[in-house]
Amino acid sequence: LANLNTIVSGSGSLPGEDSTYDNITRQTMFNVADAIEKKPSFPFGAKEKFPLCFVSAAEAGWPEMTGGSIVEEKLAPEWLKKYLAAKRTVEERLTGSNKIRAAIYRPSLIWDWTKFDVLPVIPVFNIASAVGVPFVDKTVRVETLADAIVQGIADEDVEGVQRYMQMEKLQKTFNQSKI
Repeated sequence: LANLNTIVSGSGSLPGEDSTYDNITRQTMFNVADAIEKKPSFPFGAKEKFPLCFVSAAEAGWPEMTGGSIVEEKLAPEWLKKYLAAKRTVEERLTGSNKIRAAIYRPSLIWDWTKFDVLPVIPVFNIASAVGVPFVDKTVRVETLADAIVQGIADEDVEGVQRYMQMEKLQKTFNQSKI
């Protein structure tokens, strides 16, 4: 199954033996947070907190959604549970810092027109989200996520969880600022 990552990974990466969700996600972001918190002053003219954007996953919010906990407990494969545990641990660590202005981006399926493997399921996610399936979020184009992250760094009011609705709004603000 590891070789499938060259298909589903945006970077086409192949995980190594030590490439666990804990090592890649939690430990890496904890190291970043520790480095930020040890820094005596912050660049970029930040007033109080250092802006840090973290790409989590819409599914990390399942416990907050109707039916989400049941889906995770009863239907999610073990690898997904580990993935979400790592994402949630990072979210908690970053939002608990008094030196970090954490913007937590929770996209569902991230896509672009070159990801032929996911194009067929995009309408399924989007229709499920549109009709109100509580544990399914609308998909997010990679450009939307990137623009939202840049705007989130620039806008000192952006903090906390950003779902697809907030990402779309941030992208719109970003695009208007370029005009």
